[in-house]
Amino acid sequence: MAKGGVSKAGDSTRAKPAAKRRTRKRRGRTIMAALLIGFVVVASAVIWRRSYGITQARHMADLDRRIVQLEAERGRLAALIRDESSRTQLGPIVQQLGMRIPDDRQVRSIQRGAQP
Repeated sequence: MAKGGVSKAGDSTRAKPAAKRRTRKRRGRTIMAALLIGFVVVASAVIWRRSYGITQARHMADLDRRIVQLEAERGRLAALIRDESSRTQLGPIVQQLGMRIPDDRQVRSIQRGAQP
């Protein structure tokens, strides 16, 4: 600016290119910073999703093992019930309780179907 607060026409045009250069540099840095922050956010989201998936897979594998164990226990208990409810097992218990044992002609043997 010249004396007295009046500026010359050449002074105002010189200041604009310098301001544009600074703006361009800052704009480039801002874009680069935004890209880097975006990359970090996306990478963090991918890592979190994979960790969550691995945790859920372990939980599902534990549940599958538990299902197999429970099915085996069910089969074992069904076999135990079948064995304990046979006439050979119930005969002595019936006699101890003083119950009447039916004759062979009063007993019907029913074949069991295949278990699901």
